[in-house]
Parts: sequence; structure tokens; C-alpha cells
Amino acid sequence: MKDGTTIVDQKLVMLWSIAGILLVAGFLLTFRSLSGIPRTVDLWNRKQADTGALQALQTVSARHKSILTSYARLPATPARLESIVQAAIPSSGMSIRNTEIQPAIAGWIPRKVSVGFTDLAGDDLGKLLDAGASAQPPWTLLECTLFASPTPGRLAKAELVMGTVERQSSE
Repeated sequence: MKDGTTIVDQKLVMLWSIAGILLVAGFLLTFRSLSGIPRTVDLWNRKQADTGALQALQTVSARHKSILTSYARLPATPARLESIVQAAIPSSGMSIRNTEIQPAIAGWIPRKVSVGFTDLAGDDLGKLLDAGASAQPPWTLLECTLFASPTPGRLAKAELVMGTVERQSSE
């Protein structure tokens, strides 16, 4: 029997040794996994930031495509500013002069026009700006200089710089 218990004792010692080795291996793996958490969190945060940046770029790109599509639908030449002014303010005395043409997006030419008024009603100025904004392509106010008149509700002088774009000819 002594031999039988010796074999059993040897098996128990071997089992306890294997259990101890597995326990130490488990602790080592757990420690290794825990020590990698900060690196994994940092990697995860960088990936989230990159994904956010890519989504922002995608939004900007979609907006630019939308703007280009809407500009492609505009008429090739803008309405004459003189016509818009005369329609909005029929009795105004005005002087119009074209100013410089600046470089623009390929296929489009920006136009700047200066319009000068003397003795203009403030309401008429609002009508002109509304008419310019509703034109296709729209005329927008780029600069404005106003001088008050002694008469209430009127302007002694108004200098406006309006801008629009027109499609470049394909010559």
C-alpha cells in the first residue's frame, strides 16, 4: 500500500505543481492584460478623434459639392445691377461704376460694382438690397458707406459696393 500511496502522493504533488504553474501563468496574463489597458484606451481615443475628423471633412465636402451644384444651376450671366436698381428705386439718381475683377473658383468670375446715390430714402435702400438678394445669381452687399441727411428718414449720400458671380465663357 505504501507504493500505492506514494503514487497517489506523487500525482497530488504533480497536480498541485501544475495548478501552481497555471495560477502563476494566470496572474502573469492578467497583469499583462491590465498593463496594456492605457495603451488600448489611447489607441481607441485616437481612432475616435480620427473618425470625428473624417466625418467633419465629409460634411465640409458635401457642403462644397452642394454649393457647386447650386452654382451650376445659376444663369451664366447675372442680371444687370442698373436694372435691379431702377426696378427697386425708380426715381433714384445713381452713378454706377465697375470695379476690379478678382480671381475666383475655376469657371466663375466675381464682379464688383460700386453704386452711388444722393438723397436716398432709407426704405429704398432696403428695397434695393432685397431685390439684389433675390436676383439669380444674387447681388450681395460687400461694402456700405452712408451719410445722414438733415431730413429724417433720408440719406444724404450712400455708396454701396455690390458683388455677384458670372460663369466664365468657355472660349
